[in-house]
Amino acid sequence: MPVNDENHVMSVLPAVSAVIANRNGVEHLRVCLPSLRAQSYANVEIVVVDNASSDDSQRVAEAYGAKWLPLQKNVGLAPALNKGASAATGECLLFVNNDMRFDERFVESLVQLLLEDASIFAVDGMQYNWDGTEKGHLATWISTRRAEGLCLELVPGLFLQQSESLYPVPVLMASAASMMVRRSLFEKLGGFDERLPLSYEDVDICWRAWIHGWKTVYVPEAICWHRVGSSCRSPEASRLLFVGILKGRLAFATKLLPARHAALTWAASSAGLAKDMARMRWGFAWSRIKVLAEFALKISEFLQAKNELYRTRGTDAATHLDEMLQLGYARIVEKPWSSSTEKVAS
Repeated sequence: MPVNDENHVMSVLPAVSAVIANRNGVEHLRVCLPSLRAQSYANVEIVVVDNASSDDSQRVAEAYGAKWLPLQKNVGLAPALNKGASAATGECLLFVNNDMRFDERFVESLVQLLLEDASIFAVDGMQYNWDGTEKGHLATWISTRRAEGLCLELVPGLFLQQSESLYPVPVLMASAASMMVRRSLFEKLGGFDERLPLSYEDVDICWRAWIHGWKTVYVPEAICWHRVGSSCRSPEASRLLFVGILKGRLAFATKLLPARHAALTWAASSAGLAKDMARMRWGFAWSRIKVLAEFALKISEFLQAKNELYRTRGTDAATHLDEMLQLGYARIVEKPWSSSTEKVAS
């Protein structure tokens, strides 16, 4: 049963809207959509937001009863997902990639956790690679040290570390490829930050949710398979991903992290220009110059938003970073989830 919180409570069996951003992904949709239609949880709406595809995606989407939302140009991931969320009707929003398939209990497992605790913002599933031989996304923490295994640099000096968990456990963030959120809280947060069009949008929104005391929880029994990187193989997609990652790092560090980490991120991103030129990667170098110039003009905007966000919550960026680090240090992977789990942020 949902907890008694009039602000965040959901129906006993809330409607779920699966939101998928698509661009020329007809072959992916032929696999993804049937697995969503085969879910044990019956009340699932599918919304396909199309970034100006030229293939047969519309016909396939409509054949599986999906709501088709065409856009006139490729606006990127975060803006497309926001548009899909606005068009969706569900109390729960499930953001997934088109190059995925899902265990039949995937949606049911995620909804169950959201119903247990009204302070949960997002729940996250476990991703295997396409043939199921490797686990590609697990419970995610933030650390100041690079670890072995699934570990990526978030910004200079901070790393995203992933590890196994047998039970649901609070985590730093959920992957936008397998993330279910409580619509009411998603709207309070203003949705994904569209200045982060293709990367870091999921870290960013979960970080902002934690500032409000709204948890993200990893649910290992919610299983899916991801054809990782299949949507980024064309030259156009590779360039967009490069630009998206660069924008994401700069925006996330500037508007949410302490000044030291923001300065290191800007320095590293600027130093990358010399490497691009030394390797004669002129297209990447030009893209980097444009992003650095564009986002330099946004620094005051980011800092103003940062000060307002932390001030209204009675905290600051350094304190919140410490709390997020403690979330990783104090993890107990063998302890079953309890809705009474202490919040990291108040």
